[in-house]
Amino acid sequence: MTFHPLRDVRVIDMGLLLPGPVCALHLAWLGADVLKVEPPHGDAGRVLYDGAFFDTYNRGKRSIAIDLKTEQGRAVFLDLADQADILIENFRPGVAERLGIGAGVLQARNPRLIYCAITGFGSGSRASAPAHDLNFLARSGALGLPTTWSGQGRQSTRPAMPIADFGGAAMAVQAILAALFERTRTGNGARIEIAMQEVMLHWIGWRTSADERADERAWTRHLEPANDLYLTADGRGIAIGAIESHLWRGLVAALEDAGAVLPPGAMDWDWQARRIHAQELSDALAIVFAARPLAEWLERLEAAGVPADPVNTPPEAFADPWAIERKLVGDDGWIRPPLPGVGALSPAPAVDADGPAVRQGMAWKAPPLA
Repeated sequence: MTFHPLRDVRVIDMGLLLPGPVCALHLAWLGADVLKVEPPHGDAGRVLYDGAFFDTYNRGKRSIAIDLKTEQGRAVFLDLADQADILIENFRPGVAERLGIGAGVLQARNPRLIYCAITGFGSGSRASAPAHDLNFLARSGALGLPTTWSGQGRQSTRPAMPIADFGGAAMAVQAILAALFERTRTGNGARIEIAMQEVMLHWIGWRTSADERADERAWTRHLEPANDLYLTADGRGIAIGAIESHLWRGLVAALEDAGAVLPPGAMDWDWQARRIHAQELSDALAIVFAARPLAEWLERLEAAGVPADPVNTPPEAFADPWAIERKLVGDDGWIRPPLPGVGALSPAPAVDADGPAVRQGMAWKAPPLA
């Protein structure tokens, strides 16, 4: 049975690049009718990475190109917004108001509208500051954190994933669904603002609290050496997650069974002891894992019940037997969401592909909610 809880829900996606489009994509996966409103030249994301960027995060949507700087364009847009349930935008604060399509204007016309703005910094002194994902990671402190025991002294590096963009989108989806539920009780829409910098500070807050603990050294590295990345004999990375004591004992037993020599008494070290001996232990584990190839370590540690996984490339991850079993990649090669029963989405639309139909009054696929 196909899972479409948002069927008949009408969404206007005004997002550009990542945060807004990813938020709208998740609503489309849940069955919403998503109409992407683009500037006449199209979303800037269409040209990044030869289109793969846009095609991935705009599937299941339709497109209309509207010049909101013209009276005619605004009239078309306002008509759409009058019939919509949800609007998502990630402009800088004030841009929508200057265009005459801010939340105040739209909700005065359509009180049921849920208006979600995904911004960088929200309100305040940095409201209009330009920024992208990397800027939020830097300013939030995420890039300033020490990374791993084995990477001590390493400079900050750019993550391979746009964490703040995806985090902002995820929090926006959560807030929109809550507002949609609340609307069933009150009949009123909502004004939602998601500041990506706040999302990053929320996620990193536990580290700030940890820094206030009595032992100032306790949080200079992430968790402990038994929760780290190591290189194996064939140059592959392996991730170890032996944090709890029983997992640590299983790891030590498996390593010693393979002929490894660890510091005396290491088997009985608890979490605090492992941190006290962190550098010594990290160096020893690095030597141990470098002695055998990845496949052998994975086999040994799986048999011992120790969390151990390869550092895969994305193609390797999606070729993993588990990913295939879970049908996370569709027959068309596109990644499917981790939700049971969610149907496949249509390809991303061309610029203004649905513009003619929309302008002729056929804006939405389904009737509005009662």
